[in-house]
Amino acid sequence: MLEGFLTEKFGYYREAIESKNMTEARFNNLDFLRAFALLAGVLLHALSLYLEPIDGSEPRPLAAILFIWIHSWRMPLFMVLAGFFTCLSLSKRSTSSYALNRLVRLGGPLILLWVAIPAVDESAAQMFKSPDFISWIMTGGPFTLRLDHLWFLYYLLIFYALVLAVKALTPRIFELMVNLKLNFLILSFFWLPIITLFAPWAKPIGGVFSEVPTTFGELKVGSMLFMLAFFIIGMQLFNNQTILHRLQAKSFWITAIICCSFVPIGLMAWGIMKDSPFVFPSTLEMWVVNALSTCASLFMVLAFIGASSRYILASGPILSWLVKLSYPTYVFHVVFVYSIGALLLLSGLNATLVVIGSFFSGVIGSLVIYYLLVWYTPLDWVFNGYKNSRFKLKIIGSTNNS
Repeated sequence: MLEGFLTEKFGYYREAIESKNMTEARFNNLDFLRAFALLAGVLLHALSLYLEPIDGSEPRPLAAILFIWIHSWRMPLFMVLAGFFTCLSLSKRSTSSYALNRLVRLGGPLILLWVAIPAVDESAAQMFKSPDFISWIMTGGPFTLRLDHLWFLYYLLIFYALVLAVKALTPRIFELMVNLKLNFLILSFFWLPIITLFAPWAKPIGGVFSEVPTTFGELKVGSMLFMLAFFIIGMQLFNNQTILHRLQAKSFWITAIICCSFVPIGLMAWGIMKDSPFVFPSTLEMWVVNALSTCASLFMVLAFIGASSRYILASGPILSWLVKLSYPTYVFHVVFVYSIGALLLLSGLNATLVVIGSFFSGVIGSLVIYYLLVWYTPLDWVFNGYKNSRFKLKIIGSTNNS
């Protein structure tokens, strides 16, 4: 009897401790992956210079292969991480507080895009175009509310609005949704078929290239549902963290990365060989292509999470710096990648040097802007949150400290 009592009590306190640790943990590996996904986007745009080179030369196969490989997993990974950190944040703060936080940190960069970041068309005679707001003020031009490379922030704003509305209005449905048991069987026989159903509308060009919105207010339902599925998987992953330990097995993530890396490359080759590139007229072919593409994306995401969980166990100054600066770097990089990249390409440099140069120009140019114009200003609240910013209001600071 005493043994049963102690076992019951010990189990209760162990679960309480594990729950407390789960909400207070920092998940350094997932912080790293989020920064990695953002910086991979900078490389993706540098590689895109050679998909249709502006100097009239032939596309570079290696650039296309790397582009397709990164494209196949980068945004699904980012959506899974966004869903995971959503549940982590909601476990520590109120719904209204989190809603305001998301509005500032996701809406802020979009406002910056419209007000201060010029559009770039490296193939046009006039490479830079004035931001929407400046064009509207100076010439009365249309306020297009363009999204460019920040389209995913627009989707995330929609996802947060939906999720927080469900949590506020129907909390039982929210609990059922995020607490659904998640394991390899559920991922393979529940989520994989659902995502595959969305894939033909999300990736209408040969199961490879996504169709995303270009302006605020535009909806591409297929790609939105495709990304929403990964977002919900991330939320469920937070409440089923035992699967993180299973993903760490080398036999899983090494095999998954190797096997799944060949899928998008093979699909690209298959699409190029069609009479009309990337057009699969056969219904069977279309579903095979999308099933393979979706499977590769899902298991590549899981593989990256597993590898990072195994090897990134603690934070450090380099990781903290990477996490802090990856978001502003991604927001500002396009101007530098395409403008400097175009100049390097037209100068006749080797393609490898052009890609490397445009990538680092995107990173360094963005860091210069961040440290000169953002770092010690309220703008840093957008990128790193008020708590982690150097600029603080004395009134708020004194209130928080009291």
